[in-house]
Amino acid sequence: MKRKLVLKITLIILIIVLFVILGGYVYMKNQEKELIQEQKPRIEKFLNYNFNNIKSISLTNTYTNPTGVVHIEGYINDDKKLWIDAAVSGKNGVEVVNVTNYIDDHYVKPQYRYKFKNVTDIETEEKAKKKESSSTTTPKKRTFSSRYLR
Repeated sequence: MKRKLVLKITLIILIIVLFVILGGYVYMKNQEKELIQEQKPRIEKFLNYNFNNIKSISLTNTYTNPTGVVHIEGYINDDKKLWIDAAVSGKNGVEVVNVTNYIDDHYVKPQYRYKFKNVTDIETEEKAKKKESSSTTTPKKRTFSSRYLR
């Protein structure tokens, strides 16, 4: 009788531990998907600005390196050999994306061959262009002070 009670309690504890582990796994996978969706626009912006012929971007996985930095892995143009790796760091998230040597050699825009623009610089440039275009020079009416009219 006592043995059955110990067996039931052990089974209940084992089931609870299993649910906690399963719940943690589901929670982590959900966090991973949210991070990928949150950072995808920044990754796309970096790749489309610095490289030519980027038709599609697939983000597949996240991992944390030994120093604690989270990375997002993926590939471009539906070719898994053309892998990318983006470190999520700082308050803004992804700033630059590491790419294979093949992408670096064949897809990079000539003006960025030796120095890429990071996402913050791209966004700053876009804001400046938007501000410049919104304040287009429309001729203003000239008003003269009455002291100049004699």
